[in-house]
Amino acid sequence: MLAYKSQTLDNLHIQEEAAKALRKDCIDVTTYRAIEAAHPVNFYTPNPVIKIGLFILTVVIVSFSLGLFSLMTLDIHHPERVIRGLCIFVGLGCYAVLELFIASKKLFRAGLDDGLLWCATGLLICSLATYEDTSTTTWCAITLVTTLLATLRFADMVMAGFAFLAFVGLAFSLLVEMGPVAKTIVPFVIMALSLVVYFMVRRGMRQHLLRHYNRCLTVAAVLALLTFYLAGNYFVVREVSNTMFDLQLQEGQSIPGAAFFWICTIIIPIAYGYLGIRKKDAILLRTGLVLLAAIVFTVRYYHHVMPLEAAMVAGGLILTVGAWALIRYLQTPRHGFTYMEADEPSLADKLKLESLIIAQTYVPGAPKPDMDFGGGSGGGGGASGNY
Repeated sequence: MLAYKSQTLDNLHIQEEAAKALRKDCIDVTTYRAIEAAHPVNFYTPNPVIKIGLFILTVVIVSFSLGLFSLMTLDIHHPERVIRGLCIFVGLGCYAVLELFIASKKLFRAGLDDGLLWCATGLLICSLATYEDTSTTTWCAITLVTTLLATLRFADMVMAGFAFLAFVGLAFSLLVEMGPVAKTIVPFVIMALSLVVYFMVRRGMRQHLLRHYNRCLTVAAVLALLTFYLAGNYFVVREVSNTMFDLQLQEGQSIPGAAFFWICTIIIPIAYGYLGIRKKDAILLRTGLVLLAAIVFTVRYYHHVMPLEAAMVAGGLILTVGAWALIRYLQTPRHGFTYMEADEPSLADKLKLESLIIAQTYVPGAPKPDMDFGGGSGGGGGASGNY
């Protein structure tokens, strides 16, 4: 299903691990070169500056091509049909060129392939805009199918993120269309779906067959944690209910079940942080730290404890002092945590991979190096009289 060879992706992963080992002085340059030679990678992946330039150039070329075709074929009587057909034609053309470039030029995260992929999916989805009666459910369904296929084919993180958001949007729009009773359970359904997706994604990250989708699964896991919290956040639930469901709440009025949503608003980020520390899970820990700001914002929006300027200064001081104290405390690694930045959450888990890398650099049956021992006069048994 992937557009890239699995063996080449495995070799790329081994080279990345070898580069990390070299930066940490676990191996020398000679061993690293041997690993590179034993695990060749023929992908073209330029540096970030060239990658950004190729991406911008690709988007500009596709935009100009679409504009030129529009001027050549625009029909005054049925412009929407022409635009729809051009979006589909140019989108399919971008996809065909993308497949051709990957097969012939071996592009991999080169900017040009990213631009073609995003333009192809964007144009195919935007062709729906020419239909006046396109519902939100249709938009979400088409977006989900298109981005999910793109994710499976190219293992693109951005496509994976849009696929998850389209899935949540599809569930939301279907519930809204079911009537008033379904609207009341929207937050609970979104929270349940996010939780199910998170556990499925975490399980998939441990599957060997899905190893090339690890980054896509990481994006989905982070978004699942965020949507789980946002679906239970008091501010989000109240304002969405007031705006979309015509709840007509006045200032100071609370939504039904306000206590539950206030508990979720405060407890969920703290639970993320606690579980992240206990399980040494960077995704949970970092997501929890980011969502701590959401607690402050939500409480501050409805309960003015102090002026905004004083709250910002106090929060900044607390974070600064806390970060300084934590850095000082973790200068010496404690309980599996350290201040030093690591390439992976757990380097111990990579020991088997490092052993595999080193073992595979020695090819069975390879000629042995010329190492003629002996000839010294150090007094050892059998040594000659010359150095």
